[in-house]
Amino acid sequence: MIIPFVIPEEIEIGDFNLKNYDPSDFDLSKYGKFYLDDTQLNFSKEIINVDTIRNRILVYHKGESFNLNEIIEGKLSGRTINLNDSINVLIKLDEDSLKKFVKGAHYFKIESDLVSNLIIHFELDETNINVRFDPENF
Repeated sequence: MIIPFVIPEEIEIGDFNLKNYDPSDFDLSKYGKFYLDDTQLNFSKEIINVDTIRNRILVYHKGESFNLNEIIEGKLSGRTINLNDSINVLIKLDEDSLKKFVKGAHYFKIESDLVSNLIIHFELDETNINVRFDPENF
């Protein structure tokens, strides 16, 4: 039996709890290592500007978008994610970061002691590179 997933009111992973989230003291690097292909990404609080991140991450589900502030405020809680639903995460990148995304195979990897390691493989070609995101078609 496959049941839908309901986003909980409190998101808690290891010692991270979204309700106790303090953006001025948040350091994503202490939760794991992040890689784009073979390059480790630095998400330490000395490098990352939290206000910039808040404006660059959007999550789309069933035609609605949620920015990072809305997610932190719990506006996703209670939503049901059905088996055939799509969740799109849109991350706006600066020009230097975009240069890393060339045609070909890539992967994004998270190594963490809190959750199982995650590797997301993707490939860029002429059908999906430099394409405007249209939330109506997802």
